Amino acid sequence: MTEGVPLVSGKLSLLPLTMLVTGNMMGAGIFLLPSSLASYGSITLLGWIVTVIGSVFLSLVFVRLGADCKQGAGLYAFTQAGLGRYVGSQVVYGYWAATWIGNIAVALSGVGYLSYFFPVLNGPWETTFAAIGVIWILSLINLTDIRLIGRLQIVTTCCMLVPVVIVSTLGWSQFEADNITRAFNVTGQPSRHVLSESVTLTLWSFIGLESACNLAGHARNPRWDVPCATLLGTLLAALFYILSTTAMMGVVPNEVLQSSAAPFSVTARYLLGDWAGEMVSVMAVIACFGSLNGWILMHSQVARAASSDGLLPRAFGVLNRYGSPWKGLLITGILMSALILLTVEPTIQKHFEFIVFIAVYIMLLAYFCACLSCFQIQRRKPGGLSAGWFMVILVSACYCLLGINGAGYTVFFYGTVLLILGSSIYWYQHRGNKKPDPLKDPAHG
Repeated sequence: MTEGVPLVSGKLSLLPLTMLVTGNMMGAGIFLLPSSLASYGSITLLGWIVTVIGSVFLSLVFVRLGADCKQGAGLYAFTQAGLGRYVGSQVVYGYWAATWIGNIAVALSGVGYLSYFFPVLNGPWETTFAAIGVIWILSLINLTDIRLIGRLQIVTTCCMLVPVVIVSTLGWSQFEADNITRAFNVTGQPSRHVLSESVTLTLWSFIGLESACNLAGHARNPRWDVPCATLLGTLLAALFYILSTTAMMGVVPNEVLQSSAAPFSVTARYLLGDWAGEMVSVMAVIACFGSLNGWILMHSQVARAASSDGLLPRAFGVLNRYGSPWKGLLITGILMSALILLTVEPTIQKHFEFIVFIAVYIMLLAYFCACLSCFQIQRRKPGGLSAGWFMVILVSACYCLLGINGAGYTVFFYGTVLLILGSSIYWYQHRGNKKPDPLKDPAHG
């Protein structure tokens, strides 16, 4: 999960565009992920490779959609252009839901690193109520002074990057290949099943890759720079992710890594001593809670925009005297609290993993719809769909289906309930609305 980097004014060349893409992808959600991956074994390193390939192809789909959809940017505009208003609205609901569900995972990550200092937080209910407390404290901050979020952005980003860079570089000095080979698949399940699940988990780190499509208006040479920045930015983020995860698995024994609620801190302690573990824990807590603060603001603004478009009830757009959508923040705070209570697991790692599966499952459905929309838009062009773009769309769609398959039946149940709720909201919001769907309107060109 990522935290968006604000775009600057003016025209940007390839290098700053690449840094923007990388910054948008790398987020605080990575901090607890290595423990979840370790519970499957080092086979998840293959999952990283599959995810990198799939993410690159998905990014290209969004670049294509960004170039073709002149009426607007974002998942809603992209899917509406090819598949109609109803599918576009469901993507909005899914994106909004995935955002606040993902916030739970970030909150759990922060609590996990707090447990490095306060072991009592390792208990399932202690973790749950601590995460709920963090969510409500930050929601209240968003109700009053949203300027604080901007001031914390630089500190949050630095605290996020430093532990990843330390482990990615210094980890190789004490790397032991036996730790990798001995724990290739520790689940006892077939490797193809484990690989499918690891693909779903690792995509969590690339949620936000669709943000690349918003860069075209800021590029000096959009036709060349945006696709190149998308590719290079994705690969650069992937390099840090794979290097840090591989180094951790080589430094820390599997049984220690998978039971840790603070994997980067444990690795830093193995490498440099107790002081390093404590320093990384402090930085991870700041990064997670700072990132969560920004994401709470983001999901409230997504809901506010959807409310102004008639896709969510008007309550989500009601502002207080500070300009914050206070009713929307309270509603999503209640939803997050309810879901985190409904999904309590014996360990923080399993709780985090389950929440990530739900968020990624919903986002993969949205990405799959974007692939179908891209196919439809390309097919309607005078020249038709080229073989090259057909392959890009096909690989992207197959990757989405692979990730959806890896989510599991329980996640499928939760995701389906959320989709049914999304459809119910759509029909309630549009009851009696006779405005034609652009794709069904004969005047639509």
